[in-house]
Amino acid sequence: METRHLTYPETPDVYPSIMVLGFFDGVHKGHQAVINHAKRVAAEHNLPVTVVTFDPHPKQVLSNKPDAVRYITPLSRKLKRIEALGVERCLVLTFTKELANLSPQQFVDDYLIGAGAVHVTAGFDYSYGKFGEGTMETLPYHARDQFTTSVVTEQTMDGEKVSSTRIRKLLAEGQVDAAHELLGTSYVICGEVIHGDARGRTIGFPTANVLMDASYVMPRLGVYATRVTLPDGRTFRAMTNVGRRPTFYETGSVSVESHLFDFSEDLYGQVIEIEWIQYIRNERAFDGLDALVAQLKEDEVAARSILS
Repeated sequence: METRHLTYPETPDVYPSIMVLGFFDGVHKGHQAVINHAKRVAAEHNLPVTVVTFDPHPKQVLSNKPDAVRYITPLSRKLKRIEALGVERCLVLTFTKELANLSPQQFVDDYLIGAGAVHVTAGFDYSYGKFGEGTMETLPYHARDQFTTSVVTEQTMDGEKVSSTRIRKLLAEGQVDAAHELLGTSYVICGEVIHGDARGRTIGFPTANVLMDASYVMPRLGVYATRVTLPDGRTFRAMTNVGRRPTFYETGSVSVESHLFDFSEDLYGQVIEIEWIQYIRNERAFDGLDALVAQLKEDEVAARSILS
């Protein structure tokens, strides 16, 4: 996929295509419906699809809080997900206050008409321009007869809107399997394996202590059945703990530790992917190492069963 990053006042080259607009965090089933609609229109016109998205999230800029948003898919993963849907081209607009202050008409002139849009589509609740005053209802007017438009209606599952907000809530509740249903794939986060206490090795459960990218949504504290993929492409069944290790510390920062089954290699310094499959139990303190080890053995049996 050809990807171009633009920062206002940079503008795109003219490239006739079917354009689809959205932030697309998670590239969930609702987003997929919008992109697939654009692909059908593109096939009718014999034109490529261009996705127009933003980075960082508008809330992160407009709220002046760097931690205002936790991403389901940080930009690099979002682009991979979009490319996997068969999109030929992507424009990533750096979201700045200057870009946010463009009038709806100026945004359309510079980034849609100026990019050679033949047809533009988005979800029903998409907005653009200063204060989000541009909507899918106003887009035909702002198009100045230079492109046609279409709107993709709300996508629902179990009677509720499929949305990034809903997925973040499910992850925060530990419902990673329910999040999978909305995403169309497992939730995945990446991180570098760093040195930890190495206590797991002494009790027969060595773990990869993973330094997580702070921009990711972190699942609820607890133990999960997971799959871990290494940089060389190998994937191992695992169980992963997200927590503060209360058996050893009264307080502490949240850590992510994965125990890979049937694995004994050194992973320090490598960036691994953790695929979250199912929540097993809440994190809790144990009365000594024997009780902890007994529980870890039960967790391993549960995780292996889930992952088999």
